[in-house]
Amino acid sequence: MTLKPFLLCISLCFPLAASAASYHDLSTIKKQVSDYLYSLPDIQLNKESKITVHAIDSRLKLAACESLNFKLASGSHLMGKTSVHVICSAPKAWSFYLTASISRYDEVMVLNGSFKRGHIISEGDIYASRKDLSTLPFGYITEKNVLIGKQLKRHLQAGKILTPSHVTNPIIIKRGEMVALQTSNSGFMVRMKGTAMSDGAIGDKIRVKNSSSNRIIEGEITSHGIVTIGK
Repeated sequence: MTLKPFLLCISLCFPLAASAASYHDLSTIKKQVSDYLYSLPDIQLNKESKITVHAIDSRLKLAACESLNFKLASGSHLMGKTSVHVICSAPKAWSFYLTASISRYDEVMVLNGSFKRGHIISEGDIYASRKDLSTLPFGYITEKNVLIGKQLKRHLQAGKILTPSHVTNPIIIKRGEMVALQTSNSGFMVRMKGTAMSDGAIGDKIRVKNSSSNRIIEGEITSHGIVTIGK
C-alpha cells in the first residue's frame, strides 16, 4: 500500500519533467540574440553601443532546437528599436521575431549660445556633447570642422543640437556683383569678366552675364568672386 503514492509519482512526475526538458530555454534565446547583435560589424565599430533585448513571453512554448540561426528582420536598423528573426530548422522547425533596443553614443555638436539667422559659426559658438544617437531622429553632426564658417538658416536657441538642415554655405557672391568667369581647356586657363545674375554660395550654380558678349552663362561658384564654367 505504501508503494502506490511513489509509483503514482513516477508515472506522473517523470513525464512532466521530460515534457519541460523538451522545450527550449527562453532565457538562453534572449542571451544568444544579444550576443548576435553585439557581434555585428557596425556594433563592433561603436564600442559604446548598449543593447537591451526585450522580454520573451513566458507562455511561449518552443520545441528544443539543435541549432538556432539569427538574422535582422527586413527593414531593421542597428540603432533604436530593431527586430531579430530567430529561426530553428531541426528537429522541429519554428521561428519568431524578438525585438531589441540599441543605443549608440557619440559626441555631437551643440550651440553654445542663441544666434540669429545668417550667423556665421565660429569655433567658440559650438561644443561637443555625448548623446544617444538613437534619440536624434532629425540628424546630428559629429565633426566641429564641418560647421566652422557655415551660416545658420534660422534663429536657434542655446543648447540646440545642430543638424545638416540648420546650416548652409554662406553667400559669397551677390546679385549684380562683378565676378571672374574662368574655364580651362587643354591645360590653358581663360578668364573673363561678368555680372552675377543671382546670389550664391560655394558649390551653387548661378548664371553670369559675360561683359564682353552679353551672353548668359551658367557656372559653379568655386571661390570668392570666381565662377567656373564646365566644372
